[in-house]
Amino acid sequence: MDKARSPLAMAMRRFICVRGVVPGLILLSGFVLVAIYAPLIASESALLWIDKDGWSLPLLHELFNRRSYPQRHDLLFNLLIILAPLIIISVLVLRRRLGAGFLLMSSIGMVLAIWVACQLPILPSHEGWRAPWRDRPGDAHTIRVWTAAAEQGTPPKAVFPLVPHRYDAPYEGAILKAPMRVNPVTRHRFLLGTDSIGFDVLARMVFGARISLTIGLVATAIAMGIGSILGAVSGYFGGWTDLVLQRLVEIMMCFPTFILVLVVISMFDRNIFLIMGVIGLTGWAGTARLVRGEFLSQSVRDYVLAAEALGLSRTRIMFRHILPNSMSPLLITATFMIAGSIFTESGLAFLGLGDPIAPSWGQMLNQGRENLHYAWLIYVPGLAVFLLLTSLNLIGNGLREALDPKSTS
Repeated sequence: MDKARSPLAMAMRRFICVRGVVPGLILLSGFVLVAIYAPLIASESALLWIDKDGWSLPLLHELFNRRSYPQRHDLLFNLLIILAPLIIISVLVLRRRLGAGFLLMSSIGMVLAIWVACQLPILPSHEGWRAPWRDRPGDAHTIRVWTAAAEQGTPPKAVFPLVPHRYDAPYEGAILKAPMRVNPVTRHRFLLGTDSIGFDVLARMVFGARISLTIGLVATAIAMGIGSILGAVSGYFGGWTDLVLQRLVEIMMCFPTFILVLVVISMFDRNIFLIMGVIGLTGWAGTARLVRGEFLSQSVRDYVLAAEALGLSRTRIMFRHILPNSMSPLLITATFMIAGSIFTESGLAFLGLGDPIAPSWGQMLNQGRENLHYAWLIYVPGLAVFLLLTSLNLIGNGLREALDPKSTS
């Protein structure tokens, strides 16, 4: 069959033609790019520094400084700053030879392997073995150093990010500054003002995109993984296995998910990884029922009966044959689950139950609620949450229409 008329190509054409998909993809791509390249947008470290000792790239050195970026998800995004262009080029060049799907899965595996390796002691030094991602002395090529040199009349040549402020550094004398006011420390403007602690709002908005996307993806992956396994076992084996698992699903669905998350979060120390885990562990019930229905439908089809007649193991039949044929509804569900996870995290942070040190959009909304006269603390993060959720819902609706087997337009 001509590749141009393959089912995947036809589904992709329908997907792009669905109303609202293109704006949704543009919005989501923008958020992803901002999340990946956040340090190049908001940082005190210089992109390029030229002085009497020569030139250097201070920000590149800071990307793997655990003191500057202490969260593990920041390390992953910082790796993507370097690896994302290589992955895109390899997919575009080799997709016809190796297949885009294989290249994407291989790239994801490679990125995760490098991410883990950066946290292991694999580099020799005179003090023993050290991890590439570790605490290092702070870089001296910052906007503060440049400003001090400029006041003395001998500034070096330097190129700084658009927002030369840290997202995790409150600035003295900069509490609740209005947009476009000057930072008394760096002599640069706060483009979107500051919050009640003295953080730059735009810098925290940029790094907040990392928080939202990380929680959405990881929580959804956990929920999809648990739900897919339980739903597959329930739908394929049936009988008492199905009965017990479905009662478990019904028990989980009886509890309001948000209330359950609130209870669990309030009992433990709040951090981003706990929040991701709790959202994922409480959101799998709907996926389990969906997968069970798909397995009940697929398990009586000829290809499954043929696989059983050939003596293939049940595990292989379930996860190598039936599950791939059930991916369409799972893909649609995953898109909406990502949006739901992001909304849940924003709600927790808005109620003051999020990670207190994470630059969450919900946390900024909470500050806006406490400072109603400072509108930028409400409108800026609120608009960001709205646009991100809207983009995901537009893409989800597009996938639902494009993957509908009855769709022929």
